Amino acid sequence: MAYSIAPETIAKTSLCQREFACLQQGSCENCAQCEIVGENAINALYLGNRKSSGCPYYFDFGSAYLCTCPTRYAIYKRYGS
Repeated sequence: MAYSIAPETIAKTSLCQREFACLQQGSCENCAQCEIVGENAINALYLGNRKSSGCPYYFDFGSAYLCTCPTRYAIYKRYGS
């Protein structure tokens, strides 16, 4: 099953290097399907692991790991996963 995300959000994700594999449930084992442990006030997700290294939307922030991918954030907000 594919996630349905607004085209405007996908257009904001211009740096995606994995051809939006996160839009297919369970198809992306080394990118945006990281363990999400929460969100913050700037539309970023806290990750529980470092699987997304190499992604332009992934950042180390002290001892936390952040995902700032607009598409991944929209998936999390809409589907909770």
